[in-house]
Amino acid sequence: MLSGIVLQDTIFDRWRWGLDPINDYSVKGTYQYLTSSDSSVERGISDMVWLKHVPLKVSVFVWRLLRNRLPTKDNLIRKMVLHQDDNGCVGGCGSPETAIHFILRCDTFGSLWHLIYTWVGISFISPDLVTDHFYHFGHLAGLPRYTHSYLK
Repeated sequence: MLSGIVLQDTIFDRWRWGLDPINDYSVKGTYQYLTSSDSSVERGISDMVWLKHVPLKVSVFVWRLLRNRLPTKDNLIRKMVLHQDDNGCVGGCGSPETAIHFILRCDTFGSLWHLIYTWVGISFISPDLVTDHFYHFGHLAGLPRYTHSYLK
């Protein structure tokens, strides 16, 4: 790993901060990184998971789902629990089983969202990512603000 590195007495060796390699580490730079739009959206979604009126097992399930930590077949194959050929969805649709497929795209299980949208009385096109779906479903436009916490 260090075979191409040559140490020299005339060059000062120092640590470099990956977020700002020119100015080194600063509290301000770290704060800006943590409050940037991408991380604040992720933090907002994470805050939506842990609501006190939601059963803990539901919050844990959603937390694992948003981090792709559910025991879906693609994750079990990656951890070498299942054989590579055993990747078919348990819904019988013939597609490989991933969290995105299982929750949003499966003909058997993903179609439940259509029924929920019909029950709530909205027409909605499901996003491609589970995090986007979770965020949009919890903040449905056109519905009263008090229903947002109910949908979360």
